[in-house]
Amino acid sequence: MNLCEKGQNRPVPRVLLAGINSRDAGREDMENVLQEAILREIPRIEKFMSTLGMLAAIAPLLGLLGTVTGMINTFHAITFYGTGDPKMMSGGISEALTTTMLGLGVAIPIMLFHTFLGRNAEIIIGQMEEKAVALTNIVCKGRVQTNS
Repeated sequence: MNLCEKGQNRPVPRVLLAGINSRDAGREDMENVLQEAILREIPRIEKFMSTLGMLAAIAPLLGLLGTVTGMINTFHAITFYGTGDPKMMSGGISEALTTTMLGLGVAIPIMLFHTFLGRNAEIIIGQMEEKAVALTNIVCKGRVQTNS
């Protein structure tokens, strides 16, 4: 119990502490307490995951928006100055390519980070569930042996 209290800033020890505190309850009640503790931890673990996913989705769209505006500027330059001066067109093309690059440059690392955090969240949730079942089995097995 002392180890669980020391690890109160981590989800698995908090779940186990909830189970240990309910060790005198019946098996079903203990399982319910542990499940509630796990459900309380999941939002903390998955915090900001949806925000990261949204940013990863929006960044390329913003890059695409810049691409469109850059191409519009290029066509405006062609309309006013014709195709005789490549320098007039290059500004819009440069804008289009730069915004595309920046959009992808932002989106790709965020997607990688989102995937990494998502996988870590799955691992932690799995550990909480595994340890909760193990704790329940240990406590209930100890009761059966004590009662025999």
